[in-house]
Formats: sequence, structure tokens, C-alpha cells
Amino acid sequence: MTDSLGDDRSVPAPGDSGRRGWLGRATRFSGIAVGVAAFLIAVLVTVEVVARTLLGATTAWVNDVSVYLMGFITFVGAAYALAERAHVSVDVVLTRVGARTRRLLVRIADLLVLAVVATLAWLGAAFWWDAYTSGEKSWGLVEVALWIPYSFLAVGMLWLLVMHLAMMVGRMRGETS
Repeated sequence: MTDSLGDDRSVPAPGDSGRRGWLGRATRFSGIAVGVAAFLIAVLVTVEVVARTLLGATTAWVNDVSVYLMGFITFVGAAYALAERAHVSVDVVLTRVGARTRRLLVRIADLLVLAVVATLAWLGAAFWWDAYTSGEKSWGLVEVALWIPYSFLAVGMLWLLVMHLAMMVGRMRGETS
């Protein structure tokens, strides 16, 4: 299924990324993992509310774990959102220019996004490595080796880089816009 853009191009409709093989399986897996993390946050917050109101007990660790899960959702979910076209796309300029100009602007934007995401992946990996080699731990109620939540940034940006590259290649082959 595709959405028409009013010219000779078409793009996969949301939920129809058109990817097969390992990329499609990895995309589905990341979407499921992000969904499970969101569900876990809901369960943890519910447990916190019930424990506080009915039992008078506090489970302050829920806040720490929820923050780490939110980081997972944000960074690992970015590539899934890109693949499913669930991100915000502002096309006010693209809808007002010809096909050649549009293709040029899309390629320029692709290269800029590629540079930014590659930089974030590199810095995220360096950040993760520093936390891993230094043995840095969190200051919260639950002591966590910080390389674990920091890995969400590195893995998420690397996954976003792979997904963006795959979409760029698809656009160059004329498979997507």
C-alpha cells in the first residue's frame, strides 16, 4: 500500500515499510521492544500508585527505572518511528517546488540528517565506552552501572543511522520518497 504525493513518486504508507529480510525483522523487533518498555512503565507506575495509596509504602526506585525505560523508548524507538513514517515531516517547501528541486532538497536533507545521526552515534558510543571503562554508577536508589542506560543512546542512534541509510538507498533506487 502506498500514499500518493501528487506526482510520479509514492511512499510506503505508515505500517507498510516494505522492508523484507533482516531489516524488516529488526524493525519489527525494535517496535515490539519499545512497546514492551512502554507497557512496563505503565505497570511500574500502577504498582507505585497502588503501593503508596493502599499499603502506605513507597517504591521510589520506580522513578529511576521509568526514566531508563523512557530513554530506551526515545532512542531505540527513533528508528522504528522513521521506518513507520511516524515522525513529524514538514514539507511546506517541498510541496511548492518542482520534481527536480524536490529531489535535490531531499538529498541535501538526507545528507544533513546522515551527518547529524552519525555524529550522535559516534558521541553516544564514546559516552557509553567512557561509562563502561570507568565503572560509573547511578546515584539513585537503585545502583545501576550507567553503561547500561547509556547504551540506549549509542544503540538507538546506530540503529537510526542504519534505518536512515536504508531509506536513502531506497529513495535513490526510486522505491520510496
